[in-house]
Amino acid sequence: MGNLYQHTHTYANIQREKCFCINFLPVSCYDMLVNTIHQNEWDDDEFAAGGFTLSNAKTIHAPAISEAFLTMECTLKEIQDLSGAGIAAMVIGQVQHISIEEGYAQGYELRYGKDGFMLLVPAPQDLVTGEPNQSAIATVHIEKYD
Repeated sequence: MGNLYQHTHTYANIQREKCFCINFLPVSCYDMLVNTIHQNEWDDDEFAAGGFTLSNAKTIHAPAISEAFLTMECTLKEIQDLSGAGIAAMVIGQVQHISIEEGYAQGYELRYGKDGFMLLVPAPQDLVTGEPNQSAIATVHIEKYD
């Protein structure tokens, strides 16, 4: 998990608990995720702010998000400071267990489409003016099978 800001609840929780879940949510949950950013004070419950339902992980003591179609339960192996200034880190974990909704376990349709993996498209810089553009959220559309 790269580019995790070190001033976040998530970073503090991973350091303290030595475990974490990576929850993969469809783009339909994006607005819920944004709510967790806007209500992110130390006393805020980010899961409640997003309206997420929590479930117990199978092998670790971190919470999983029930709305996720894929959850990876990980133990902490290493944290590397990417910025060199205590701003962003890369968290390396060892997967202990994977849970996936049955419909996503086979084929392409659910995994790669509007209900599948959501990707962050970092803000591209305009190479003519130098101005930054907005970041974007994308899904995968398969063009061809080989």
